[in-house]
Amino acid sequence: MTRKNIPNYVTHPRYGSTPLVSKDEVPACTIDSAHWRYSSLQYFPETAIFADTSKQNFAIYPRKIYVDIEETCEVCSRPFIFYAQEQKHWFEDLGFWIDAHCTRCVECRKKDQSTRFMHKRYQEFIALKEQTNPQNKELKQIAIKLYKLGYIRNPNKLNIDTGS
Repeated sequence: MTRKNIPNYVTHPRYGSTPLVSKDEVPACTIDSAHWRYSSLQYFPETAIFADTSKQNFAIYPRKIYVDIEETCEVCSRPFIFYAQEQKHWFEDLGFWIDAHCTRCVECRKKDQSTRFMHKRYQEFIALKEQTNPQNKELKQIAIKLYKLGYIRNPNKLNIDTGS
């Protein structure tokens, strides 16, 4: 299903906030048959790029063509574009499962990555038998952030001696 109106999309740091027109001209009927999900999505036919299906993983029904797809972020509810070039990277370079679908805008994905990184650092610091004062200060900062985000519920875990 093609998309005509262009709302204000979340800006992607690599691709921008507007569809990226390709040099390939592919009719909408060809795009609709290029992957089982395309007929039910809002996409931009002028952005079609051809896929290398030999690089796709778990491809019982591979994506023969990638197109910029309009999505709504499940976290912040803002519209964003899942770019054809980004899909090519996901499915051909990173080896993501071919039926994976982007459900969060790039900003919400970055926040998730940041939170996962904080969790990892927190676990690394907690696992140390002895922490230095700078490590304790960083641990306390991370613990406070995770507490405010609701990941740490026990306020006693914020009682970290920073040596100051």
